[in-house]
Amino acid sequence: MKESTQKVYFFLALTAILWGGNPVAVKSILGEISPVMIVLLRFVGISIILVAVLFYQQGRAALPSKKHIPTLVLMGFTGVGLNNGLQFTGLQYSTAVNCSLVAAISPAVTALLAVAFLQEKMLRRQWLGIAISFLGVVFLIAHGSLEVLQKLSFNRGDLLFLGSQISWAVYSVLGRGVMEEMSPMATTAWAGVAGTFFMFMAALYQGSTLTVQLSQYAWVSMAYMIIGSGILAFNWWNAGVSSVGANRTAIFSNVIPLAGMILSVAFLHEHISWREIAGGLWIVMGVYLATCQPSLRKQQTA
Repeated sequence: MKESTQKVYFFLALTAILWGGNPVAVKSILGEISPVMIVLLRFVGISIILVAVLFYQQGRAALPSKKHIPTLVLMGFTGVGLNNGLQFTGLQYSTAVNCSLVAAISPAVTALLAVAFLQEKMLRRQWLGIAISFLGVVFLIAHGSLEVLQKLSFNRGDLLFLGSQISWAVYSVLGRGVMEEMSPMATTAWAGVAGTFFMFMAALYQGSTLTVQLSQYAWVSMAYMIIGSGILAFNWWNAGVSSVGANRTAIFSNVIPLAGMILSVAFLHEHISWREIAGGLWIVMGVYLATCQPSLRKQQTA
């Protein structure tokens, strides 16, 4: 393996760890600020920094073309507003461990939507992976109880996590077309601007005050969500896609639930039972089957 490839893999693993810690950071400050305001503050910071970098590098060429604006607005609504809003709200009712585990289904859901809307093809092994990962999520949400499934008495937070990942999958599928003509950084920046507008309107609708008073610890957590799991993680992930390809990059999302579980236990003292471990293994195994790149010979045979 080339040294440059090893470096890319190192930063992809670090990205997955940063994203695994994001629910922990959110959970730790929910007592001080609402989920809507957390999303708003986070993406105000991310958008300002990314747009400033874009204009510094490209000048007026950083502005998106008119034909891409509707898609970027929709990406902002799904990837910023719904994805973060549902996830952060779900953390009020469920654990950061479950949030990390349900998030692992995202690549499989994205692959499913890509087949439906982008006419991409998948092997039978990938379909099996999607089915296994979905069963893992159902098992996790039901806490391994048939009674919960029969009565449909699911935890509200876990259902919001699932909706969050469906929203992120829609965002990812929409982004593929836009990034054929725009850089990943520009796409992230302008979708973030659109999402910030939606969250600003949501905050006004809730009657939230736009002046916030946070503890020093909460500001550290917010800085982590803006710089660490925001700007650095997005840039390293996009660099990985550009360097080693989307399929090999996607495999590193399997690190996210593991990192999330470890960090949740370490910082939030959450409990992990055999149900979380079993559901997590199902999800990771299914996602691996759905996203790993088969050899050229196998692709030709299929």
